[in-house]
Amino acid sequence: MKKRAAVLTAIMAASTILTAVPAMAEGVTLTLYGNADDLAKPYMQKIISMWEEESGNTIDVQGLDTNNAETIALTKFTTGDIPDLYIHFGNANLNNFNPLDNFVDWTDAEWVSDIQDSVLPQATYNGAVIGLPFWEASNSGCFYNKKIFEELGLEQPTTQAEFDAVCDTLLENDIQPIYLAAADGWPILYQFAFDPVVAEHPEYVEQLNAGEMNYADIPEITAMCEWFQSAAEKGYFGETYASDKWDYTSEVLGTGEAAMMFCWDTWFDTDYDSESYDYVGSDFGIMPVFMGTRDQGTYEGGNVNLMMANKNGENVEAAKDFINFMAQPENYNAAFEGVATAAVFKQETSNVNSTQYEENKESVDSLINASGAQPKIIGFSQSEGGSALLQLMKGEVDVEGCIKLMDDDRNATLASFQQE
Repeated sequence: MKKRAAVLTAIMAASTILTAVPAMAEGVTLTLYGNADDLAKPYMQKIISMWEEESGNTIDVQGLDTNNAETIALTKFTTGDIPDLYIHFGNANLNNFNPLDNFVDWTDAEWVSDIQDSVLPQATYNGAVIGLPFWEASNSGCFYNKKIFEELGLEQPTTQAEFDAVCDTLLENDIQPIYLAAADGWPILYQFAFDPVVAEHPEYVEQLNAGEMNYADIPEITAMCEWFQSAAEKGYFGETYASDKWDYTSEVLGTGEAAMMFCWDTWFDTDYDSESYDYVGSDFGIMPVFMGTRDQGTYEGGNVNLMMANKNGENVEAAKDFINFMAQPENYNAAFEGVATAAVFKQETSNVNSTQYEENKESVDSLINASGAQPKIIGFSQSEGGSALLQLMKGEVDVEGCIKLMDDDRNATLASFQQE
């Protein structure tokens, strides 16, 4: 009997071990929602694989339809289907996702101090850091043809008046100063004019989002509209700006038809066709954007996706571990090795900075602003605002009418947010 009991005990013990080991090996499976295209980025795939290998856990990546990702995600959140992890650009649309109720607050995390100053505001919501910015970044500004400038003896302008004088000189030499693909609306990129205003007056954002202020109440917005109107009348954007498309940007810049454009520096690495035209990417430099709101001009930092953790989920500790893993310098440097991007983190060294940034680093670093208007102002729209400015430039509305169009569109969006 004793021998039989011992055998049974051994069998039971072995059974316990066999059932316990697989459970430990399987680990935790985290669900991750986000735009399918965003989740397919090589550095996203790499950091996920690195963590899975080290932790023994798994991330179930569920890419949402690119054209409807936010609507699908919002529906899931509304019905309580909240994933362990969610990526989203840090903008005002996050209001719909109740960030402070749903996402982990990282304000006291050690890695917060490692985030670039021009990026951190995008990760911040009502004073709390709600996610880790882990994305491609860029330095946006006014790109100019260095060879054309040199041939005409033009110096890089440092004030609005100097910039306008450069445009006048280019016109005198039969060169279109700026290529503006105004027909597409968004390439007008008027948020570059807003960013320094938002940085200097954060109270404007609060008042706009509370319905206590309109664009019409902000003098700098009027100044911006007046500059666009004047620039169009003088011919700074050429004769066909109203029908010009973004698809032709490489051709117009590459042939020297236009000397400048408003853009982001990584565009020269990802989109510019250097082999087809007279001027290669390195022939262009970066200088501040001058749009009437800041006399010394401005640059804009990149818009970045945030990786956020569901603080109410049963796998919150594993989700936090993944984000802390992403935030380690050796890990993000491995993920971004060789990627053409501005650094999101202060210790990011494996990325490839643009030639334009390296050549004018001091100017960019001293005048850059975080992307503030688009992420922070509810209802801010590049396309709708661009459309209003196009109507102004074409003479279909005056400055007051242009600002009203922008305000009406923004306020309509704000009203819809307040009803939800």
